[in-house]
Amino acid sequence: MEHKRKMRRKLSSESDEDTSSSEPTNKKSKKAAVPEDYMDIVEQDPNSLLVPGNNNTGSSRESSGSRRSQGSSSSLTLLYEPDVPSEFNRCGKVISIHLENFMCHESFTVEFGPNTNFLVGKNGSGKSATITALTVGMGGNARATSRAASVTKLIKNGETSAKIEITLCNVGLSPFDAEHMGPHITVVRHIRQSSSSYELKDARGKIVSKKLDDVKRLLRRFRIHVDNPIFVLNQEASREFLKKLEPKSNYTLLMKATQLDSCVNALNECLAQRQSLHRALEHLELRKQVSEQLVVAEEEKLAALRDKEAVKVKLQEANTKLAWLSVRQQEEELASCEQSIKLIEAKKSKLEAATAQKDSTQATLTQQLSTFEEKKKRNQDVYHSHETKMREAMRILQEYLLKASNIRSQMKNAEKRLSEEKHEYDACEKHISNYHADYARIKQKREEHAARAVELKKLVANREDLVKQFREEQLETKERLSSVREQVDARGFERNKMYQSTQIIKSEIATLGRNKNNILSIYGEQAINVVCALRSNYSGPNQYRMPRGPLGQYITASNPKYRDLVENQLSSCLRSYIVSSDKERQSLRSLLQRFYGNNMPTIITSAFTDRVYNVSKYKVKANTPNTTVLIDEISCDDPVVMNYLIDSMRIETVLVTESKETAEFLTSDTENVPPYLTRVLVPNLGLEYIPSPNYAVYSVRIYPGRYMQVNVDDRIRQLQDEQRSLQERAASIEADYKMQKHILERTTQEVAKKTSEINQYLAEVQKATQEIIEIENTEYRDLPEYDRLKTHLSDCGERIEKCKEEHRELQVKLEEIDTLKTEYEAKKSDELNALEEITRQVQRLDTEAHEVSNQIRTLDSEFSQNNRNLQKMVELVQNQQKVRQDILNELEKATKAAKLTGEFIKTTNTEEELLDLISRYKSKIRQVEQLNYDPEEVETSLGVLRDKLGEDANRFKLSENVIMHLRQAYHANSLNFQRSRHHYLTMVQHNFRCALKLRHFEVTFEDNLKAKTWSINVFPASGNKTSNTKSLSGGERSFTTVSLLKGLWTTSDHPFYFLDEYDVFTDEVNRKFITELLIKEGRDWRTRQYCFLTPLDTEVEESPYIRILKLSSPDEGDSNRHSLS
Repeated sequence: MEHKRKMRRKLSSESDEDTSSSEPTNKKSKKAAVPEDYMDIVEQDPNSLLVPGNNNTGSSRESSGSRRSQGSSSSLTLLYEPDVPSEFNRCGKVISIHLENFMCHESFTVEFGPNTNFLVGKNGSGKSATITALTVGMGGNARATSRAASVTKLIKNGETSAKIEITLCNVGLSPFDAEHMGPHITVVRHIRQSSSSYELKDARGKIVSKKLDDVKRLLRRFRIHVDNPIFVLNQEASREFLKKLEPKSNYTLLMKATQLDSCVNALNECLAQRQSLHRALEHLELRKQVSEQLVVAEEEKLAALRDKEAVKVKLQEANTKLAWLSVRQQEEELASCEQSIKLIEAKKSKLEAATAQKDSTQATLTQQLSTFEEKKKRNQDVYHSHETKMREAMRILQEYLLKASNIRSQMKNAEKRLSEEKHEYDACEKHISNYHADYARIKQKREEHAARAVELKKLVANREDLVKQFREEQLETKERLSSVREQVDARGFERNKMYQSTQIIKSEIATLGRNKNNILSIYGEQAINVVCALRSNYSGPNQYRMPRGPLGQYITASNPKYRDLVENQLSSCLRSYIVSSDKERQSLRSLLQRFYGNNMPTIITSAFTDRVYNVSKYKVKANTPNTTVLIDEISCDDPVVMNYLIDSMRIETVLVTESKETAEFLTSDTENVPPYLTRVLVPNLGLEYIPSPNYAVYSVRIYPGRYMQVNVDDRIRQLQDEQRSLQERAASIEADYKMQKHILERTTQEVAKKTSEINQYLAEVQKATQEIIEIENTEYRDLPEYDRLKTHLSDCGERIEKCKEEHRELQVKLEEIDTLKTEYEAKKSDELNALEEITRQVQRLDTEAHEVSNQIRTLDSEFSQNNRNLQKMVELVQNQQKVRQDILNELEKATKAAKLTGEFIKTTNTEEELLDLISRYKSKIRQVEQLNYDPEEVETSLGVLRDKLGEDANRFKLSENVIMHLRQAYHANSLNFQRSRHHYLTMVQHNFRCALKLRHFEVTFEDNLKAKTWSINVFPASGNKTSNTKSLSGGERSFTTVSLLKGLWTTSDHPFYFLDEYDVFTDEVNRKFITELLIKEGRDWRTRQYCFLTPLDTEVEESPYIRILKLSSPDEGDSNRHSLS
């Protein structure tokens, strides 16, 4: 069952608006959307789908069954030799494609390798026709290829029909009727002006079927989905895919790539079917209710006919019950009224008692309040007495603490002095014991060192004076030398610059003079020669492919006042050239080297198109006065040059204004920045503004134009004036240069001589200074006099004894103070406890007095309220007495009336129910009396209605069970769908991230499944964070796209993957890296077939797993009749 469910989900309503043989689809229900014979095909042996040479279904099955039975008893023997290569080991791989009169091809065959293929060909060579034929030949929609609105538009001009033959491998795990079809199968589609048809051929080329359904079964068998963009990505879809990766399109691509969109469609159909059945169930329920009501009515009719007198008795009983029910209601009202009177009387008594006790209670409370005030006054007097005693104890205690701190400080000082005196005493004893041994030796050594130091210091002072004098002279000479050298360098630089400028101007004047009638002369004679060579190389039909350049000749300014601004903005590319391919680039490079040498202009590679891009969607709007868009001020007749300016310079996003205030308004605040704005130029002030959030202002210098819209004669006169001025300046600079150079040579010799003398004196000073430092750093032991040491030793002993005596006296004083301090601390603690107890008593008295005051105020307010309530109670008692009397009168009347109807009958019905019964009984009696029913007819009608009711009940129960099972299945499949979507999304994100890490890219994802969006934020290794591929470079954008495709390829297996123009926006480095990435993908998945189409030459070498297929250019021979293998 699970296999059947998957097969149903994968089945889609395949239709082609261009194909006359397509069948209509039925969308009434999920089950109805499946062809009747589909489940039979799934459950049968797949080898029994087709039998060669037999179109009858019944005979096909019999023949297939007999052949299988034969094959089970003997080995299989084919009547032909398989010609499929041994490397094709999976069903569905494309072996070859043959085209006749299709698009630009008259007769074209391409044979693919089993693993990785590169189909290389220039624009117009028919590469994309191959991928279009693959889609259309397998039942795809021509509109989906973006090449034509219908398949008839794909027929070659001048022809009436076309043919597509696609040969697929039939060797692998799930072959399609391999016993009869052989190792490969050919799908043929004939396209005519009025219709199209399909054929299936076996390996011998024999036609076995002409039905589209058989082709679809083959594709389902091989799991081929040409309408899935990740399996077959054509040129237009590839370009659009590379340009933007928007959240909604990302989510749609993910659903399409993982084939979860078919699951969503199936779930939606299931939900619609359940809702339809639910509405039918509600209708059945209404029918059942109507049937039940009719049965009840017929039963009542029959009962009325059978027992008319019984209805009359029931009517009498109902009247009696109604009369006694009225009596019971009156009695209940009387009891309720009496209960209310009792409650009111009790409340009245309580209010009277409370009013009488008011005066006595108020007197008692007032007496209590006076007693509390007297107690509070006595406690306050006692509190003040204890507070005075506590403050006195705290004052005395603070004095003792201060005295104790002073004594401890004196004790520490005494201990410190005692330690110092003991240390000095010990040192003095040691000096006395070693005094006589060292004195003579130290004295002699000190005298020798002092004499040598005096001699060396005199030498150092003499040499330092000489060095100082020479250095001053050297410094003066060096200052003169630096000044002279700067002047010489400046004059030399000016002389060389003047000479070069003069030669350049001479050359330009000569070039302009020789080529006055050629507008290219302002770019130099090299540009004229290059353009002439290009025109001769690209004459005839190749003229469109001729490189464009210099670009300045194609560009003019619409408004003359913006000519200098436009030239300054485009100055980097005015002398450049544009080519369409790497081959053209190499050819142009060699040509430029021949005429320009190493100073070549820039060569740009860009796709050639025949019309200018439509940038209206991404063009910034000029909504303010005196403001224009830069692209509107540029006129260019060549779409290739204009498209390059749009791609590289982004001229459609630059505003030009004459007002500084307007520029600041449009860029300083993010809210005011128009969409797609990148810069604002103010040419009259020379300013350039960058919009918020990266707001900045730059100064821009605008130079006079040299290339755009320049007159040759005016340019020659301008250059001649510059030449004369330069010659006059060069003569004066040459004389000054020679004089300064002679001064420089003399000054350099003087500096060298002074430097030699200073170095000699400094060496002598350094040597003497080192010796002086060694002498001064020599340490000598200081030996005091012997008698002084003895006296000092005696003094130290006396000071030690005094310190000890002082420490003992301070210790005694400290002990006395500690005793007194302990006594006063105890006294302070007693007084604090007494104060806390008095404070608690006062607070308790205040609380009780407050409560009594509140009771007095409450008593007054309650007294007035009780008086008002008492008056109300009296009035209520009088009113209730009147109501009671009225109820008694009504009760007496109701009792008399009930006795007239009969004896008391107990009932549980309400008055409304009894009235309804009486009405129904009277109605039945009238109906029976007025109508003459036949009891037999009524019984027959009742039987029919009961049968109908049973049928409706059974149908209702059955529908309810179906809806319940459908609801359970829907919820289970929804949960499976959500799990699958999460699994596929996680798998794609993981593989996408792994692919980006190959170039140290980072990526984050934000998915909103409710809004059906999947945002991708790419962070290149350069550190530029972006969530929009428009901000990425061409190479980064292509690498990101290929990485995303690799992630999507891991979620869905397919026999082949065709990718067109994957490297359209890449440079050489990125293109090489992406190509290696795709080749590695092919090596990792040997069971898949990859084909990558590119207009650029590839350096990939062929191998057992890589095949290079090159298409010739449209102008190289007969490109409509060729084959590739």
